[in-house]
Amino acid sequence: MSYQSFCNPLLTGWGVVLVVGSFGVVGSFGIVTTPAIAQPLLIKPSFLQMAQSSSLTGSWRLANMTTPGFPTPMLPSTALTTEFSGGRVAGSGGCNRFNGSYTTKGNQLRIGPLASTFKACEESVMNQESMFLKALQASERYEVNSNGLQIFYKTDEGTGVLRFTSQMVRGLW
Repeated sequence: MSYQSFCNPLLTGWGVVLVVGSFGVVGSFGIVTTPAIAQPLLIKPSFLQMAQSSSLTGSWRLANMTTPGFPTPMLPSTALTTEFSGGRVAGSGGCNRFNGSYTTKGNQLRIGPLASTFKACEESVMNQESMFLKALQASERYEVNSNGLQIFYKTDEGTGVLRFTSQMVRGLW
């Protein structure tokens, strides 16, 4: 590959990523497979920016939850997730699935009401899920940055933060 053919895409709004082996991409992007030898793969910058977008749309996994007054460690055996798309939110509270609606105005966020399945789990899992769903429905605003999604909420007990990592970023890298 000549220097010009390598650099030309960089000058026309494309980036080059060196790919070794094969990897999968989650969501609607399908799976990209490359030979086992290193190959340059051209990727449109908008594809890479989606992982850093300020949009709430996407799949998120709860990393930690700060409840009023103290951080709450996540139970290691649970995965609390949300997926935002087109005014609808759905996910897992660690035991039960939930869904509902959401609205945004600027960085303001309103979620709910939420509907949930009624599966029974261990008491600690049910308590964590209850706090999570209560916090989601008490959301006031959100921020998306390179660290992920943060949802700020306010309940009768005080204010807290839900911190999420992007499921798409985890799937890409």
